[in-house]
Amino acid sequence: MLEPGVADAEPGEQAETREKLGRLREAMAAADLDAVYLEGWANVAWLSGGRGNRVVLDSPLGLCAMLVGANQAWVLAPNNEEARVRSEAFAGLPLPVLVRSWDSLPLWRTAAAQLPPGARWAADVGAEGAADAGPLLASLRQVLGAADAARYRALGADAARALETALLEVAPDWTELDVAGAVAAALKTLDIEATVILVGGRGRAERFRHLVPTAALVTGGLVASVTAVRHGLHVSTTRCLSFGPVPTDTAEKHAVVVAVERAYLRATRPGMTLGQAFAAGEQAYAAGGFYDDWKEHHQGGTTGYAGREVFATQGADHVLQAGMAVAWNPTVPGAKSEDTFLVADGGLEWLSRAPGSRWPVDGDPLPRLGILEL
Repeated sequence: MLEPGVADAEPGEQAETREKLGRLREAMAAADLDAVYLEGWANVAWLSGGRGNRVVLDSPLGLCAMLVGANQAWVLAPNNEEARVRSEAFAGLPLPVLVRSWDSLPLWRTAAAQLPPGARWAADVGAEGAADAGPLLASLRQVLGAADAARYRALGADAARALETALLEVAPDWTELDVAGAVAAALKTLDIEATVILVGGRGRAERFRHLVPTAALVTGGLVASVTAVRHGLHVSTTRCLSFGPVPTDTAEKHAVVVAVERAYLRATRPGMTLGQAFAAGEQAYAAGGFYDDWKEHHQGGTTGYAGREVFATQGADHVLQAGMAVAWNPTVPGAKSEDTFLVADGGLEWLSRAPGSRWPVDGDPLPRLGILEL
């Protein structure tokens, strides 16, 4: 059993939501909006300091919502969620709760009833008469504040610790599904949901880039990747291990993906574009002899309240800023390197790093992980 997670793993204080409400209202005024309705779980998590409105894990929407006007904000919930919302999910955030019967959904109809006639509003769901709030929220949530970053550090450390703890228990006669189950259980123990769990033994890792687990044995070694979510934030990270000495070919390929990831990371600085960082990675692929392998899988990009907020592509003009997070994931057949970092004016902060990790680390000032031999 894993010990409880590190500090700063709780939802945010009221002051955080007040500050974000101020930012949202400034954006509303600039867009000539009187109100914004949010039901997408990532948007609600951002605005409420990491509080959750999600019950159905494969849905982009939660079962409660938030309505923001120029001078007031509300939480909206179906009647069967009201008690939990008040006493657990949104406890500590003293906003009035508007309730609608579960058999009279959607919730946005209650939000619409609060608005004066002719009000201009936007929603992140398909609400009648509302503009699309998605782009506005995507822009606001990309630059993380101090409270977001504190929760992100806690998530990063816990996610990496859970993944590594699970992998240290793996034996060569386990299947990929056995490994995935152990990883999922370790994450859940720390109140972390996995939106992605990939596990591939050495043979399948040579053939495929998305290592969806199967009943194949992991004899020889494996590559395991997760995208882990808590409080709306996403951490993506990969670990590789070998049962016995690492084969020379595997070691050489791993060295290539590490070199590519370092190239991406060196170019990940405030003021640089994702396209400029992408070009640095292309050059590193070529230097390693894998000229077109970047075409076989996306290479990552900015992250945070989505697995990837913006994907990096050739010529992408999205400008990196301090406070954004990034996760690059270069791959070649049989090898992958991936972690999540916070961009700062003074460099990068490695978020998905487990305290006391047994994985070999190499390189300064951009340390990267090698393959652990068991």
